[in-house]
Amino acid sequence: MDLGKAIKLVRTAAGMRQGTVAKQLGVTANYLSLIENGKREPSLSFLRKLASALGVPVGIFFFWQEADSTKSAGRELDTLKELLTRLEALYMQNSRKKRAKKRAA
Repeated sequence: MDLGKAIKLVRTAAGMRQGTVAKQLGVTANYLSLIENGKREPSLSFLRKLASALGVPVGIFFFWQEADSTKSAGRELDTLKELLTRLEALYMQNSRKKRAKKRAA
């Protein structure tokens, strides 16, 4: 998984929209989209602000890159995979809740 996909996964798992996060960071939603789609490389200062806005450590965006590039199956890699699984489950849960709200409205 590349950096942009990791950013998008963390953002969506947090239940935050691109526009909301972009506004907090002082950038456009289009710029955030470019980063999430791998068309722009974010600066470290941007990643720090993003991590703060999402309430996560900045290193979380790099865990998947490391996990994809390494062949070892150490404890750290297993922990990262578990974290990814939990984030994906949280994303799915938030998506279901949003759909249920729309149907109820």
